[in-house]
Amino acid sequence: MSEPDADTHDPGPGDEPDESVGSMRTLVRGQSLEETQAIISSAYSPYRLSVLGNAGAFSAWYAEGGFPGVILSGLQYGGAVTLVDPQPLTSYLLVCRLSHGKVRVVSPGREERVVSAGETYVLDPYRKFQVYWESGARMTTLRLSRETVETAVGQALGTDGPVRARFSLNGAVSPAAVRSWEGISAAVHREVLGEGVARRSPLVAAQLTQAAAAILMETHELITPGADVRRTGTVAHPAVRRVMALAQERADEPLTLADLAAAARVSPRALQEAFRRYLDTTPLGYLREVRLARAHEELAAARGDGDVTVSDVAFRWGFSNLGRFAAAYQRRYGHTPSATLRA
Repeated sequence: MSEPDADTHDPGPGDEPDESVGSMRTLVRGQSLEETQAIISSAYSPYRLSVLGNAGAFSAWYAEGGFPGVILSGLQYGGAVTLVDPQPLTSYLLVCRLSHGKVRVVSPGREERVVSAGETYVLDPYRKFQVYWESGARMTTLRLSRETVETAVGQALGTDGPVRARFSLNGAVSPAAVRSWEGISAAVHREVLGEGVARRSPLVAAQLTQAAAAILMETHELITPGADVRRTGTVAHPAVRRVMALAQERADEPLTLADLAAAARVSPRALQEAFRRYLDTTPLGYLREVRLARAHEELAAARGDGDVTVSDVAFRWGFSNLGRFAAAYQRRYGHTPSATLRA
């Protein structure tokens, strides 16, 4: 199924876009770097924009529209390679689909990917990232709230509440996943561009938003600890699910095996056996992996901040032995904690 893009109405090179497309309203159209940066910063998150080349050739177009729960945007930069360097998104996720050209997405210390026309990538609320746009590259973005997506992840994992959702920069996980995501994305596009009933019906808007969140987490690669086993359907033990949720929500607290067992409502020995069977680890081992991921996120976010030290971050996430922390970090991420902080 081919996805009907907002980009069919976007300006092509040399074209002048309309002031509005369906319910999408053009907010940026011109060559002012400062105005573009100010408007898009207010629409997304604080946003630094740089032109790597002839600044006089810069041009930009941005439009957005949506219904309760979803914002659909179209964005294009032209004239020169443009570097977008925003702050983490914090309260929402973006599913980005290139319709023309290429972009290079860099998440310092973690991942890097070149994305071509027809491909998608996900930016989660916790990721520090930069995007290098080729001249004329164009994309649509579908914005969902963090709460909506993390509720969907929690429901899929069988927990009692939302689960922190992290996504890799990879696109959909299989050709079938591509088709599934394109199907729900096409429905969203039709509702926005065709001024459909979702704009008038809160029930339709809520159902379509929840469906988009559920299909997103089923079709794109989650890197939340434990999410991979959810995809195989093997985590059926309620005690394991309860401890996974607790570890995600209270990773910064000094939890013991007894605490985890009490929350799971089983004995410590039974909990150990359940974790070995379903996750091939221990309850405290799972908690340690969650804390390691949080420490990594904090180090990456603090890059260049001279007031943050590796020891501060390690101690905050429960790693009292810096040598063991560094060794575990090296095994997990392929470089030292200090390398992440300095990169």
